[in-house]
Amino acid sequence: MNSQESQNDFSQADAAFLCRIVFVVILIDLIFSGFSNTLVHQLQSPVLKFPYLDPVFLLMHFLHIPEMVTSHKLIAWLWDFTLFASATAIIFLPRKKWLIVVFIIFYFIYYIIFNSFGAHHTHSLVPFLLTPVVFLFSKKSFSLAWQGLRYFFLFAYSAAFLWKFFRFSWLYCDQGILIMKKNLAPYLYFNPNTFLASVDFWFINHPSFLQVLYFTGFVLEGLFIIGFFTKKWDWLLFIISLILPFGFWFMADALFYEMIIFSLTLLSPGTIAKARAIVSARFHNRK
Repeated sequence: MNSQESQNDFSQADAAFLCRIVFVVILIDLIFSGFSNTLVHQLQSPVLKFPYLDPVFLLMHFLHIPEMVTSHKLIAWLWDFTLFASATAIIFLPRKKWLIVVFIIFYFIYYIIFNSFGAHHTHSLVPFLLTPVVFLFSKKSFSLAWQGLRYFFLFAYSAAFLWKFFRFSWLYCDQGILIMKKNLAPYLYFNPNTFLASVDFWFINHPSFLQVLYFTGFVLEGLFIIGFFTKKWDWLLFIISLILPFGFWFMADALFYEMIIFSLTLLSPGTIAKARAIVSARFHNRK
C-alpha cells in the first residue's frame, strides 16, 4: 500500500521541477503578450468591456478594480513589471510560496482585464491562472491537488465532446467547412496570398477533408472520458492533448496553446522524476 502511494506521489524536488516548467511557459506567454500589445500598460485605458453574466467579472467591474489598474499609466506599468518579476523569481525560487501568491493575485486581475477588454470573455488564460494554485500545496497535498487538476483537464475535453454529441453537430455533414468559413473569413480576406491561406482555400474547396478532421477531433475529445476510469492510457491522452490545440488553430483560428500546461498532469510521477534527473544531469555536466 505504501509503495503504491509513493508511486502516485511527487517528491518536493519533482514538484519544484514542475513549477519551473509551468512558470517558464507562463513567462514565455507574457513575452508573447508584450509582442501582441496585450499587456496591461499596452491597452491604452480601454473603456469598452464585456463582463457578460459572470458574477466575478461583474463584481470586479462594480468595484472598478480593472478600470483603476488600466487607467493609470504608472499602475499599469507596475502591474506588468510585477507579473514578469514574480514569474521570473519563481523559476529560480520555486519553493517560495509567497512569490506564487503574489503572482496569482496580480495574474487574476490581469485575467479579468484581458478577458473583459481584449478577448470578450472567452476564458483565455485559464490554465495559467489555475495551475500556479496547485504549487501552494505541500508534500502529499500537492499530489492530490495535481490529480484534481488532471480531472479538471479531462472534464474540459470531455465536456467539449459531450456538448457536440448532444447537440448532434457531429451528424451535420457541413459542420467542418462552416467552422472554418466562420472563423477564418477575416484572415483569408486580408491575407489571401499567404501560404497558409492557400492551404485553407484548398481545404475549403475539398470540404470532405474538413469534415474528416472535425469528426476526428470530436472522437479524440471523447477519448478523454477514459481518463476518469483509468490512468493506463494517459500516455495516449498526453499525445492527443498536444495535437488538439493545433487542430483548433487550423480549423477555428483558436489557439488554445495554454492547454498544453494541463497536459503535464497526464505524466506519471515516475516520468516527471526521470525528466528531472535527465535535465539535472545535463545541467551539472555543463558546469
